[in-house]
Amino acid sequence: MSDQVATKKVDPAPFFAEISAAYIEVLAGVRRPEQLARWLSDRTYYDVCQRAQREARQRALTGLRSRPEVCLKTTQTFLTDHHAFQGVVILRISGVTKAVSIRAELVHTRYRITDISLI
Repeated sequence: MSDQVATKKVDPAPFFAEISAAYIEVLAGVRRPEQLARWLSDRTYYDVCQRAQREARQRALTGLRSRPEVCLKTTQTFLTDHHAFQGVVILRISGVTKAVSIRAELVHTRYRITDISLI
């Protein structure tokens, strides 16, 4: 029974795409970072909160307050070792193409995002 679970193929591409879009919305101030807390490691959650606060201060200075239009272009994932996935999600954000790099590791029987960054 445990061999079946261990060999079960996991495709994190849809998960990475959804988390990437939500991450962009957090940075834009449309979504609160707490909504991602369930899927992030503690350190990554702290980093996302800090980045969201910096972006909010920047928006306050510039006065730009628009909801980003996020369109998924492609997602590529790689199994880096037995318990981790690395992925790149290409998004079109309000007319500009950007990439989000994500790493997910198995932490206490659940995959958690341990690194996420907008490139």
